[in-house]
Amino acid sequence: MDLLDVINSIIQTNTDAQKLTDIVIGTVVTADPLSIQITPTLILPAEVLILCESVQEKEYEIMDVTLTNVIGKYKREALAVDDKVIMLRVLKGQQFIVLSKV
Repeated sequence: MDLLDVINSIIQTNTDAQKLTDIVIGTVVTADPLSIQITPTLILPAEVLILCESVQEKEYEIMDVTLTNVIGKYKREALAVDDKVIMLRVLKGQQFIVLSKV
């Protein structure tokens, strides 16, 4: 192994240790307060989860074509127990951004 290989190995080891952004799949264990399980022994509490709008409860009004009358409503439900979610691990695994349901 030459010097360049050693330097590349050190850089790769350092990068791996930093745990930069990584995609993680999890399962909602509890909805209120929210907790998500990512391994059999690791359950993430709400304090380390950042929720994107796509996984938050929200109500929408459905308008007619003239956009003057509300003709209905649509409600996007919040995360529920057993929902599978895709997340990004950030800040060396100290926080997780919940992107969407799988």
